[in-house]
Amino acid sequence: MNFKRKNDNINLDQLVGKLQKEDNRYANICKGLKVVYWVLIPIYSLIAIDTYIDTKELIDLFAGLLFVGSFLIFAIIMGDFQKEYNSVDYSLPTLNMLKKAFDRYKPFRPKALWAVAAFFLMDAGFYLSSSFKDRVVDKQIYVLAIFLASVIVGLIIWYFKYKPLYDNSKRLIAEIEGE
Repeated sequence: MNFKRKNDNINLDQLVGKLQKEDNRYANICKGLKVVYWVLIPIYSLIAIDTYIDTKELIDLFAGLLFVGSFLIFAIIMGDFQKEYNSVDYSLPTLNMLKKAFDRYKPFRPKALWAVAAFFLMDAGFYLSSSFKDRVVDKQIYVLAIFLASVIVGLIIWYFKYKPLYDNSKRLIAEIEGE
């Protein structure tokens, strides 16, 4: 990844080309992640059942099902994002298309809150799992550190890769609206 941030003011045709490229790339990433999560769901379901059979602890089954639930949420989110990025209509009126692009490339989107919920479901699964009972505080520190690191890395990637698309969309919207 090139960490030189390009925030050049580009024209509409250049922006649309970059948006099409990134929308396609992002849809493919979401498709791959969706497949991974759909593969993990039955695997973790079997692991949860096997762990329950071994331990006879209902809490272990519940912990495993929390993992499965988090994977299900992630799979649905990835499918939704894939559908959204695959169905972008560049033939819409320019202002409408730019506003939709502006919304797609915001760093924080309301539907991403589902990913946070899925993360905390996964964390609850870790917390309840009997195999980690003796290291609860250590585990929570690591899990929260991973979450924080993921958010920071995501924001850095957004800043260098997607913020120029966001900024140029915003600039062109302002030009069209005459601000």
